[in-house]
Amino acid sequence: MHSLLNDSHLSKKDKSLLLVGLFAARREEQAMLYFTEVAVEADNTVNEIAQLISAAIISRGIPTWLSGIEAISKAIELTGNAQSTKEPQNIAAFSTQEECVGYYQSEFDQLPQWISYLVDYAPDTLLKYSNLRTTSLRDGVVSRYLKELLLYAINICDQYPKGISIHETNAIQLGATDDVLLDVRTICMYAVGVQAILKD
Repeated sequence: MHSLLNDSHLSKKDKSLLLVGLFAARREEQAMLYFTEVAVEADNTVNEIAQLISAAIISRGIPTWLSGIEAISKAIELTGNAQSTKEPQNIAAFSTQEECVGYYQSEFDQLPQWISYLVDYAPDTLLKYSNLRTTSLRDGVVSRYLKELLLYAINICDQYPKGISIHETNAIQLGATDDVLLDVRTICMYAVGVQAILKD
């Protein structure tokens, strides 16, 4: 396990943070808390842990946050620092369906069917989800790059091909190399075993 966290194409700091987020998303709290200690030792802050976990809400819902608050509490306990991030007051938000559709057209080669169905059958959900997605994925104390790697890892572990494809593509566009993606798959093998490399 120690070699898993050695600096390679991803640093120990990033790997340990990804593992906290991954186990929060999987609601495996014992492993999450173990890696929270490792993440804090690797100089991750409470704010970084909280922000990465919150990014996973768009993929695996609020249960991720309900598990993740235990990691945040643990990090506060370990660091003695409960200071929160002060978010900017004027966060850009979508106000129309057209803005949402434009966003997804810029994110994907073509508008995904799941978005088309939200447009047709759940437009209010489209608006609210789109605002949650853009807020969760924007660069902050944790980069969008690392957030995309977490979402890539979550979908590998759950063997969800569409999610794997979306977040792999996004991560590559943000600079992820084949070696970085291999590091992420190695983390996933630690979490769920050999199924993490059977995606293709």
